[in-house]
Amino acid sequence: MVFKKMGWILEVAKMFMYISFPVGIFHYVNQPAYFEKWVIKAKEEYYPSESRQANKELEDFIYEFNAKYERKQLDALEKQSKKN
Repeated sequence: MVFKKMGWILEVAKMFMYISFPVGIFHYVNQPAYFEKWVIKAKEEYYPSESRQANKELEDFIYEFNAKYERKQLDALEKQSKKN
């Protein structure tokens, strides 16, 4: 008789553990201090902020590359039109 009473108490204790562990982890991970400590630092490490000078150099390179490509295409068209 004692074991039957203990059986359902143990089952309730197991269910409590099964449910409380994920809820506890979820609660811990969603704290603002944890977010700031781990997520923001990792984001800054993997995606550093870009300088305006680097952006300007990249835009200039793209512009020059496209201009060179267009000149090359125009030269090819002129050569083709002179042949005909």
